[in-house]
Amino acid sequence: MKSLLSLASMLVVGLMATPSFAQTAKEGSISTTYASYGTLKPVSVGKDRLLVTFDENGLTVGQGIIDHMTWHCWGMGDYTNGVGEGRGSCVATDPGGDQIVAEFADSEKHAPDQKSWNGAAKFTTGTGKYVGISGGFTYVIHGNEFRSAAEGTYTNYATNQGSYKLP
Repeated sequence: MKSLLSLASMLVVGLMATPSFAQTAKEGSISTTYASYGTLKPVSVGKDRLLVTFDENGLTVGQGIIDHMTWHCWGMGDYTNGVGEGRGSCVATDPGGDQIVAEFADSEKHAPDQKSWNGAAKFTTGTGKYVGISGGFTYVIHGNEFRSAAEGTYTNYATNQGSYKLP
């Protein structure tokens, strides 16, 4: 009986330590890797302008509040004379179903086929335990390092560094 009670207490302690049962810290840092795949549609306007819409799904792993979240992101790129930048929105969902909305924008102009570039994302809204979230992260995206599996698709990954605060 005593061993059964100690086994039960170890199970309770173990469950409390898992992310889904742990209380979310009110503030902290973020250090994650994001990996995604998506579809894109380029539209050439004349000889000098390229507009691109994209839709992607991905995930983050690492340290901080966005660890083990899945992401759905969409947006557009606007390139004139071979350089431009992208921007868009993402909804990140944690294993329990709570969500964070992030708005992102590239912080440097780049060519559409450039291997990597910098940007920043800002948390704008949250549900459940993320209601009132603020903060965000900077990213270095590696957007053209993998060959696409099919026409009109892409894969990428990014490293993210930042912080967040909850009320």
